[in-house]
Amino acid sequence: MEKKTDLRVVKTKRRIKEVFNELLTKKDVKKISVTELSRMAEINKGTFYLHYKDIYELYAEVLQDKVNEIVNGITFFNEFFDAPQDFIYHLAQYGKHHLRPEDYPVFQSGNFIYVQMIPELMTEALRNKIYEQGSIERTEDNNIRLNYILFSLYHFLQDEHPDKKYPIVSKLIVGDIRAAFPDVVKK
Repeated sequence: MEKKTDLRVVKTKRRIKEVFNELLTKKDVKKISVTELSRMAEINKGTFYLHYKDIYELYAEVLQDKVNEIVNGITFFNEFFDAPQDFIYHLAQYGKHHLRPEDYPVFQSGNFIYVQMIPELMTEALRNKIYEQGSIERTEDNNIRLNYILFSLYHFLQDEHPDKKYPIVSKLIVGDIRAAFPDVVKK
């Protein structure tokens, strides 16, 4: 049986995250204190510590929430196997219009270790959405294939000038998808 979360807990965590995101627009995560956050969220420090071990655990959760929000906004996962070239094009366009750094201060601020987690979090979220399409089974081999493709795609999209490199990189990635999943990709 699924355990329900108390509405007060949901509201408190939401408020903590709202204040944390507000503070991230003004300062680096290393300079945010539990005292300051708690004061601004109008909770006591003990309440913060009921939900999070420290600021960095909160930061990791907010980072994961943002990655999930971004990936859940993608509506064309069916193209990954049906039309991989279209998937790459649409993902590049989605990135241009929906992934502006100024919209996501959580990706810019913080401990180097957590910022380094972004490609891994993004890859995992994308991989899970691809599995949800039902075209392939969740196996270790498929995880490796998808990780290779999605890490490449992620880093290409993070490039300062992806438009200049798009023709060659998209061709390479489409080739990788076709080679990794020859029985699944539509011709």
